[in-house]
Amino acid sequence: MKMSSKRKRALRTLVLGLLATIALLWGAADLVGVPWGNLLALLINAFLGVVTLILGAGVLVGLVKLLGKLLEKD
Repeated sequence: MKMSSKRKRALRTLVLGLLATIALLWGAADLVGVPWGNLLALLINAFLGVVTLILGAGVLVGLVKLLGKLLEKD
């Protein structure tokens, strides 16, 4: 099965982003001396922040759609 070029670019972007994140974490921990526990806590907080934003956006979209249906003229 052959992957499309669009899919290859998306996969390449994902892999390069993950590698860049790992390199930044390694650099912060090894070169600068930030403790791994602090880095892990920051990563967890960032992940929870992104999840909160996604859930909040979903709720807002649902409310806008509901409001649109309620105000729709028949």
